Amino acid sequence: MLLVTSCESMMETDSTSVVVDKGQRLDSPNDSLYSAMGILSQLRTLGERYVALGELRGDLMTSTADADESLAQVSSLQMTADNKYAAVTEYYKVINNCNYALERMDTTVAIYQNKFLVPEYAAIKTMRDWTFWQLALAYGDVAWIEKPLLNVADATANYATIGMEQTAEKIISDLTPFVNTRALDYGTVDGYASRQFFYPVRLLLGDLCLYLNRYKEAAQYYYDYIFTNRLTVSDAYANNWRRDNRFAADMRHTESYMGEMLCGMMYSSDPREQHPSLIRWTYNESPAIVPSASFVNDMAHAMYFYSEEGGLSIGAYLEGDLRGQAVGVGDKITPSAMDTKVMGSKTMTRVSKYLLGATLNENGYDPLNTAVKGLYLQRMLPLVRIPHVYLRYAEALNRLGKPSVAFAVLKYGLTQETLNNPAKVSPWEVESAEPFINFSWIAEGNASSVIGTAQRGRGRGVKLDNSIYVIPSTCTSLNDSIVAVEDYIVDEMAAETAFEGNRFFDLLRVARHRNAFPEYMADKVCVKFSDKESARSRLLDAKTWFLTRK
Repeated sequence: MLLVTSCESMMETDSTSVVVDKGQRLDSPNDSLYSAMGILSQLRTLGERYVALGELRGDLMTSTADADESLAQVSSLQMTADNKYAAVTEYYKVINNCNYALERMDTTVAIYQNKFLVPEYAAIKTMRDWTFWQLALAYGDVAWIEKPLLNVADATANYATIGMEQTAEKIISDLTPFVNTRALDYGTVDGYASRQFFYPVRLLLGDLCLYLNRYKEAAQYYYDYIFTNRLTVSDAYANNWRRDNRFAADMRHTESYMGEMLCGMMYSSDPREQHPSLIRWTYNESPAIVPSASFVNDMAHAMYFYSEEGGLSIGAYLEGDLRGQAVGVGDKITPSAMDTKVMGSKTMTRVSKYLLGATLNENGYDPLNTAVKGLYLQRMLPLVRIPHVYLRYAEALNRLGKPSVAFAVLKYGLTQETLNNPAKVSPWEVESAEPFINFSWIAEGNASSVIGTAQRGRGRGVKLDNSIYVIPSTCTSLNDSIVAVEDYIVDEMAAETAFEGNRFFDLLRVARHRNAFPEYMADKVCVKFSDKESARSRLLDAKTWFLTRK
C-alpha cells in the first residue's frame, strides 16, 4: 500500500496487502496468537529503515561513496521523492493488518471473567501506533487510518494527514487505557524470549509525552516501568582498563546490546528468510555507512577516569570512551560499537555493533561481503535497552528542574543513598518526594552494583571526579544548569546507544525542549559534513529533515 498526496490514490490497488474481508471474528487464543505473531513478522520489514532513518539523519553516522543513492540522500538530508524510503508501503501493510485484527478481535470473550483477548488487543494496538509514530518521524505527518482497507474503493480514497504533535496526542489517547494491561509472553520463539518482541506501552507513552514536553507525565511513565520491572544500570556491563598502562581492557559493554534489551525485532535463524542489511552495509571492506569522523574523534578524545576497582581516588586521566573502541598500547584496537581495522585492502573505522545481535554461519558465504569469512545473520535488532530508558528518564527529570538528580543518572547511578547525599544531589530537588523519584526498592545489598551510565565507558573514576565531569560552576541559574546537564545527556545517549536508531529522535526532542528546531539539530548535524557552514545553512530549512512521499 502506498500513501501519496491528497490528489492521488492512497494505495496501490493491486497490492496484496489490501485485506480480503471474509467476515471472520478473532475470538480464540490461537486466533490472537497467530494475529500478533503475523503482524510481528511484517513489523520486522521496517528494521533496517528504522536504523537508517534514525541514524543517517543524525550526527553519529554518515554514508560513503559506496552507498546506494537512497542511503546517500538520507545521509546528506537531500531526499528526493524517488528515494526508496519515500514509499510508505511497508508501514501501511503493518497498520492495515493491525486495523483488520483490531476490528475483528472480540475482546468481550471471557473465561471466568478473564477477558483473555485484551492483552493481544493492546499489543496489536501498540504495534500499530508505534508504526504510526515511525511514519511521523520519517515524514513529519501521517494519514491516520483506523479502519482496515478491504477493497479497491477504500484503497483509492483520499486521506487527510495530521502533524506530529496531533499524532502524538492521538496515540497517547489511544493507548492510555491499556497502560496496566498484562504484557504478552508466548514463551521462547526461535531461541528468544517472546516478551521482548512487543513494545512496552508505558515506554511509548513516555516517549510521546517527552516529545510533547509533558515532562512530569514522561518521568512517571519511565519510572513506573523501571520500578515494575526492577531495572537498574548494572556494573556488569562496564568497559574498564585493567591497568592505567592501557595494556588490556575488560570490554563487557558489548554484552549489554543483547543482555539489556527490553524490546527488539527478531529475525529467523533460517538464512533463507529476510534479514536486515545492516552488517553488509557496515562491516564490509567497502562499507556503505560508517561512523562519522566527528563522532569517532569525540569518542577518542573523551576523558577517561582510571581508578582501580574499589579505589578511593583517580589513578590516571586517559583518553577515550571505551564504548566506542579501546585504543591500547601500540594502537591495538579492541572494538565495542566501532572497530578500526584492515578488512580486505582497506583500513577504516566501521560500525561493529550490529555483529552483537547476529549469529555467524562459518560455512556460509555472502557474495556481497567477501572480506568477511562466513555468513552473518542479524537475528535481533534491539529497539529499547535499560540505559535507553534511564537516559530518557533523566531527560525528563532535568527539564522538571532537577538537574542534579538527572546528572546522578550519568555519574553515580540512582539509589536511595545517592538521592539522600547532598554532595551528589541538591536536597531541594528531592524534598517534595515525588512518586517518580523513589529508589528505596533497590535492596541495600544490590546498591553497590548500580552505577551511572558514564562509568560504563569513561571509567570507574567518573564518580570520584570533582572538577571535570561536573555541572559547571559557571551555571549561575537553574536554566543554565538544565541546559548544561542536557548537553551531557545528549552526549551520553550518543555513547551509550550509538547506531541503534535513536539519534534523530533524540535530537528532535531536545530541539523542541529548547524551542530551537531546526537550529539545534542543524548545529549538531552539520559537523559531519566537510563544508559545515553550507550544510548548516541548508539544514535550517525544517522540511529538509523529513522525507517527501512518492
